Amino acid sequence: MLKWLLAALISGLLMLAFSPTSEAQNAGSKTKADFSGTWLLDNKKSNSSGLTTRPDLPITISHVDPEFRVTLPSELNGQIVKHEFVYFTDGRGETNEATSALTTNPSPAKPEDLRNQVTKSKTKWSGDKIVTRARLRLDVAGHFVEFEQVDEWKLSDDAKVLTQTSRVIFQNSDTAFIPAGTAAKKRVFNRQ
Repeated sequence: MLKWLLAALISGLLMLAFSPTSEAQNAGSKTKADFSGTWLLDNKKSNSSGLTTRPDLPITISHVDPEFRVTLPSELNGQIVKHEFVYFTDGRGETNEATSALTTNPSPAKPEDLRNQVTKSKTKWSGDKIVTRARLRLDVAGHFVEFEQVDEWKLSDDAKVLTQTSRVIFQNSDTAFIPAGTAAKKRVFNRQ
């Protein structure tokens, strides 16, 4: 009887000792959001249409973690063209056609201006957001300025609204030139 009582006591203590760890592990392994779907830009809630020349055309996202694939339609010479961007949320890095460019021209860059350029970036989860970071460099008259572009993708709690926020952050320069900050660009999409 004493052996049985001792075995039951040890068993109970072991269960208590490992039970909080199991619950903590289950809480930490919360499933990540799935961004897959067809999304239409909400112009009223957005302050930028991004690279597309046709904000009335929906974007498509295929998301099977770690692959996060965004297909963006645009119009070029009267034809609908699809641009595909592939990101990896495990931080391995990716190279896509350019998503932005640094220029001394005050006019905004057009998608066709970026055709022969690439953007190298790294993508990771940050809580419930997918965050992509890319370094951009501008060389002018023998001097350089570097920026970091940060894109964040976040789903609403009901997964019906997708918000993409883009901001450019000054990093480095070999001159006394320090550019003025720019406002973040926000694009809000509704699930179709």
